[in-house]
Amino acid sequence: PTAHHGTYPLKPGDGVVFDAAGWRSPEEDEEGGRLFEVTPLPSGQLQLAFARGAVNSTRIRPGDLLWRTADPALEKLLKPLTQATAPVRKQPVSIVAEATAGHPLRLLWTLDHQPHIRVTVTSREPLSPALNRALDEATLRAQFDRLGPTPYALSQLELRSQHPAFAPASLLNDLRRQAVELLQQRQSEPNPIPVAHISVPVPAPPEPPASDLPPSLHLLIRTPAQLDSAIALRPASITLDFLDLYGLSPALQRIRDAGLEPRVASPRILKPGEEKIANFLLRLECPLLVRPAGLLDWLRTRTTQPLTGDFSLNAANAISARAFLDLGLARLTPTHDLNAAQVASLARLLGGARFEAVAYQHLPIFHTEHCVFCRFLSTGTTYKDCGRPCESHEIELGDVSGRRHPVLADTGCRNTVFGAEAQEASLFLSAWLDAGIRHFRLEFAHESPRQLRQVTEAFRHALNRTIAPDELRLRLRDAAPQGTTQGSLYVPESALPVLQ
Repeated sequence: PTAHHGTYPLKPGDGVVFDAAGWRSPEEDEEGGRLFEVTPLPSGQLQLAFARGAVNSTRIRPGDLLWRTADPALEKLLKPLTQATAPVRKQPVSIVAEATAGHPLRLLWTLDHQPHIRVTVTSREPLSPALNRALDEATLRAQFDRLGPTPYALSQLELRSQHPAFAPASLLNDLRRQAVELLQQRQSEPNPIPVAHISVPVPAPPEPPASDLPPSLHLLIRTPAQLDSAIALRPASITLDFLDLYGLSPALQRIRDAGLEPRVASPRILKPGEEKIANFLLRLECPLLVRPAGLLDWLRTRTTQPLTGDFSLNAANAISARAFLDLGLARLTPTHDLNAAQVASLARLLGGARFEAVAYQHLPIFHTEHCVFCRFLSTGTTYKDCGRPCESHEIELGDVSGRRHPVLADTGCRNTVFGAEAQEASLFLSAWLDAGIRHFRLEFAHESPRQLRQVTEAFRHALNRTIAPDELRLRLRDAAPQGTTQGSLYVPESALPVLQ
């Protein structure tokens, strides 16, 4: 060790320990012991010697920190403070005594430096008139100054008396002990913590939804090959989540020509310098599925088109959901952090008609700036020279279990990895309908047009109650490219232990 110890130098008898947390598990025992010799070296370092066998040098490496853990001299110096048999410092206390014949003796004890801490002690019996020697300040001070090993010392004493009275010394001693005990109890009480009370408006439960309002299906597609099947199914709306924004116009026109409502999904992220994407979305003059909060704030004063907030706004409770809805959203998709029961609870609080629940999707599990299309399918390095292989190829990432996770790119060359299994809500549709939810979205990734039709038709039958939830689950399992899962919608049998 170096000689940075001038303030309080190491010396024989000190206990030290070597800190090897940088290379050894913190669960292992530390290496250390008592110093036998401390020798300064010309280099400014110290040479430390230990008793034979006290330290295992193989468990020490250059660069380990050295901590002093024991110092007999310092312990001896601090012993009067750390193991004091009497208070190290006494607190001054003032006493006001009310001693009048025919009335009980009343003593008010107050700490000088903490005047809010005060106690009152009173004799049980009234004082008798003084026949020979009446109570005076000198007598009271002589009795109350006998505070011995207590943490208090008498500073001021005031006697208030209308008729001279007498009190025996035993009574004064007893009242003194009572006052000291009460003062110590008061000082041991925790200080009150000021609490700032705020009122958070919680919206009143809305009126129940009309029972005759039919459920609506909204399809989100990600490839042009899925468009024909989506139009043929005639859902309430078709959302285009295409990579190529500038190829949206023909698809939008086809949806409009079919008499259906088109929507366009925005990218998940908009950075400074990407405002041109927001301007392009605005020029489409169609409803939008809005994903970043910044884009929502920008759009709400620039368009009259309906805006639907996506899960990425992270609306997880009534307060955050109300805040986003108040910004002008027509509907809102709750965050994927909520399970199916929590989605239903949120819908009951704010009105199910204002929510759009995702009943089928490949859950986005990873979002990155790295473009695997450019890295593995191109010799280029940016969108300017990569040849845009993302527009003509499909990529899936395989894991050790053999599952294939779809990878899709967005217009900013960012990639999203989606879960291999499709997350579906077959077991929860009834609860969602009972909560008033009437808008259900089905999101597709690499599904073929045939698979898209199978999934959509299965949900349509389930929402019309022509097939049971178990039948829906079986149909979805067969139609999904790699099976299905409850995923984040799973409802545990019991609450978290901390919430019980």
